[in-house]
Amino acid sequence: MGRWLSRFLLLAGLLLFSGLFWWLPDALVRPALIFTHTAPARPDYYIDHAKLTAMNRHGRPRFILTAERLVHFPRNHQTILIKPRLMQFARHTVTTTTARRGYVSPHGHILIMRGAVRVFRGATARVGPTHVRTHSLTVHLRS
Repeated sequence: MGRWLSRFLLLAGLLLFSGLFWWLPDALVRPALIFTHTAPARPDYYIDHAKLTAMNRHGRPRFILTAERLVHFPRNHQTILIKPRLMQFARHTVTTTTARRGYVSPHGHILIMRGAVRVFRGATARVGPTHVRTHSLTVHLRS
């Protein structure tokens, strides 16, 4: 009988603690948000299969930025890209950069790519093709 009682008490304790851990964050966060008058960070929009093309003054593409998903947060003007792909067009070659995630600066001139970043630049008349792999890369998008 003692074995059943100890198992029951153990199960009751686990259920109590799991309920407490489920309830406690909601009980603490909601009053804190009311007290500080802030709302949780929620995105104001999502774009699936996003594509942005920036043109040069001659009407040719300067770069094309695509992403599986784009998420924008209004509070800090942060934009997160899921599986971004950046194609930059130079005079004689194209540079393609891919990553797991990307972050766009609020003004849109800086793109930070993170996680399994791969850069491929095609061959030119003077230089062969270039492959680069890294964990993080910051790209300054020229205007």
